[in-house]
Amino acid sequence: MKKLIIPFLLTGLVLTIGVNSASAQVQLKEVTISGAPTKAMVSQQVAESFASLFKDAEEPQWYKADQNYVVDFIMNNQVNKAEFTKNGRLVYHMAFGNEKQMPTDIRTMVKSKYFDFSINSTVQINYEDKNAWIVNVEDAKQFLVLRVVDGVMDVLDKIEKSEA
Repeated sequence: MKKLIIPFLLTGLVLTIGVNSASAQVQLKEVTISGAPTKAMVSQQVAESFASLFKDAEEPQWYKADQNYVVDFIMNNQVNKAEFTKNGRLVYHMAFGNEKQMPTDIRTMVKSKYFDFSINSTVQINYEDKNAWIVNVEDAKQFLVLRVVDGVMDVLDKIEKSEA
């Protein structure tokens, strides 16, 4: 069962590449990664931007991605990922978590419609002043990947459980 969570989460992340809302559409650029990521040293400008935005970050690991830099780090007991341009501008930030790390309004929205479902994992995505949540939920019969943007919730993916 736990082996399904990571592919399920990744499916949700792939589907968020086009984060839609009633008022706007956010499109993340496509990045192809071949081979193992290359660890990178970043400029002082990138390092200062990261330090100012993520003051409590621990264990940063930097990687080169196209012309930008991606950093994996821990903050507030959550795994995080962020991308910066070579000039130090934040491109996106993702925080991977669980139900306890969700804001009350997002949790209430999910639980009010999917009250018989358990919340397995969450991803908060900040991109160009948009804040989206990808929430993986499950009940006895199915897994759902939900997206919440600007107070609107929709189902990105649905996987039926096999009867064992």
